[in-house]
Amino acid sequence: MKICLLTTSYPTWHEAPEQIIKGKFVHDMAKYLVRAGVEVHVVTQHEPGTASFQEKDGVAIHRFHYFLGRYETLTRGAGIPENIKKLKNKLLVPLYVLCLIGAAHRLIKAHGIGIINAHWGFPTGYIGLLLKRVTGRKLITTLYGAELFPILAGKHRSIRGLLKCALIGADALVGISSETVNAAKAISGRQDIHVVPDGIDMEYYRPGARNGELLARYNCAGKRVIFFTGRMVERKGHRFLVEAMAAVKGKGLDVKLLLGGNGPLFAELQELRSRLGLEDVVEMPGFLPEEELVGILQSVDLHVLPSCVDANGDTEGSATAAFEAMACGTPSIVSRVGGNMGAIEEGMGACYFEPGDAGDLADKIISLLTDAALLERNAREARRFVQEHYSWEQSIVKYLTLLDGASFR
Repeated sequence: MKICLLTTSYPTWHEAPEQIIKGKFVHDMAKYLVRAGVEVHVVTQHEPGTASFQEKDGVAIHRFHYFLGRYETLTRGAGIPENIKKLKNKLLVPLYVLCLIGAAHRLIKAHGIGIINAHWGFPTGYIGLLLKRVTGRKLITTLYGAELFPILAGKHRSIRGLLKCALIGADALVGISSETVNAAKAISGRQDIHVVPDGIDMEYYRPGARNGELLARYNCAGKRVIFFTGRMVERKGHRFLVEAMAAVKGKGLDVKLLLGGNGPLFAELQELRSRLGLEDVVEMPGFLPEEELVGILQSVDLHVLPSCVDANGDTEGSATAAFEAMACGTPSIVSRVGGNMGAIEEGMGACYFEPGDAGDLADKIISLLTDAALLERNAREARRFVQEHYSWEQSIVKYLTLLDGASFR
C-alpha cells in the first residue's frame, strides 16, 4: 500500500525550535503507518533550512516552494489559520494551491501511489479532491476542527462552498474528535464520517522521575507545579488559567504555574499577570524546547488545557495536549469545549471545567491539590486511560481499516 499525505503543517527538525514540533502529530501518524507496512510519502511546503527531499523514520518527505523563499509567509509560524487573516497571505493562497497540486501530481505518478490523504479539509482537502479527479486515486481527508468551527460560526463565508465540496467529494472522511465529526456533518450533510483521534506515542510520552534540576531552571523547584504550554492565541485560553491562579494563590497554596508558549498575546498575558499581582506565582519563560517537554510533564503535579471559543468561532480540535500529559502520569483539567468534549472520562486521570470560567477552574485546581488521595488516584489512572483509548497503535488500526477499502465508497 502506498499513500501520499498532503499537509500544510509538518516538523522541520531545522530552523527555529518552534518549527520542530509544528505538525508533529502528522509525522507521528506517518511514522506509525510505516511501521504497519505502508509506504508513506508526505508532500508539504519548503521551510528555511529544509531540503527538497528528506527521509525520517522511514517517511519520505517531499517539500516544494510556492513563492520566493522569504516571502513564503502563508505557512510560517502559527500556520494558515492565523496567517490567512492578513491580506498579503490571502494573495499567496492561489500560488500555494497550484504548487501543491503540481508537486503531489508528479509524486503520485512517479511512485504509483494509490491513496491520497489530505490533512485538513481546506485548503488541502480541496486540493486532494482536485488531485482525485485528475489522477483517479482514492481520497481520505482528515479533519481537525480549525477549518470547520469558524465556518459554523458564520466566518470565512467565501470558502464555505469549497470546503463543503471537499467534504462531499472525499471517498472517506475522518475527524479527530466527535465534535469535529459533528461539525463536518453539519457543513456537508454527510453522515458516514469516522472518529479517528490523533494517537499518542506511548513510548515517547511515559512516566519518569521528577526532574528537580529542570524545575529549578524555571523557578519551580520545591513547589507544587501546574503546567500548560501552547501558542498564545485567544482560543488556547491562557488568560483564564492566569486568572484562576489569583484564587489559587488566595488559598495560600505553595504553588507555581509554568505557562509556556509565545504568540501575539504574550505581552497582554504578562500585563494580566502583573495586574493580578502574580509575578511570584506565574512563570512565563516563552517557548519551551521540545526536548524538555516530556521531562516537564513527568515532573509537574497537574496539567491544564484551558481552551475556549475565540472571536472567530475557532476552538480546540482535540484534547491531545491533555493526553500527552496523562500518558506521562500527570492528571489534567480540561475545558468542556470543542474536541475536548467527550474525550476524557471524569476521574480517570482528568476532569472538566466550564470554558472561560476562571472560578470553576480555580475550584478544580484547589480540589485536586488539597486532596492527596484524589490527585494520586487520577495520576494512577491517567496513563492507563490513554493507553486504552488513544494510543497510536489503536488509531492506526482504524486508519488501516479505511485504507484497505472497507469504508471507501
